[in-house]
Amino acid sequence: MNNSQNDKFKISQMYDGIAEIYEKHTTPLTHFQASVKDFLEENVRAGHRLLDIGCGPGHLTNAMPLEVEVVGLDLSTSMVEIARLKRPSGTYLVHDFHRTLPVELGKFNTILANGCFDFCEDLMQVIGNVSAALERGGRFYFTVNERRAELPFHDAPWIDATGGLTDTRIFFWTFSETVAAIEQFGLRPLTYRHAPGWENEALETTIYYGYWVVERL
Repeated sequence: MNNSQNDKFKISQMYDGIAEIYEKHTTPLTHFQASVKDFLEENVRAGHRLLDIGCGPGHLTNAMPLEVEVVGLDLSTSMVEIARLKRPSGTYLVHDFHRTLPVELGKFNTILANGCFDFCEDLMQVIGNVSAALERGGRFYFTVNERRAELPFHDAPWIDATGGLTDTRIFFWTFSETVAAIEQFGLRPLTYRHAPGWENEALETTIYYGYWVVERL
């Protein structure tokens, strides 16, 4: 098993183990709740198709109106099972975003990828995979751990997110690397900000995100 496969196995195991308590435990540690809520309220309408990548237990999108078709993807089987229970009208599948999205899922008006790109080891590949499912004029919200030399724990391409407990890597990307991936796949940046993303208890630090909203040209 190579590093990439090993990472994915550990990540799926880790999230399988905390699926039942994930929403309650992690919500107090996150800074992105208002950002996600604003994006969904501004961009999702009745009749829209919404793709929630790294959906977890569906906590960010399960309360969307029934007139919105929600599709969720996650690496964790347990997370997907909980998401299905919370929104029976939705479609939830186990999927690794490093792989091409299933063609049968079709195109989406809106795509949300909040926090899941923490585990993205090839940003260009992943942005390409996801943007292929976004229809022309569609909006794509995503976050990346942003690499910045002046911030503790943000000055390397990756770190062990668990402080050595499980050897699970999260990856950091520079602003210019993210821009290159966006431009490569015909996306136009609409908004960007650099701000706190979540509190890492193991490292006792705040992880900062680049928050992006882009549009398919």
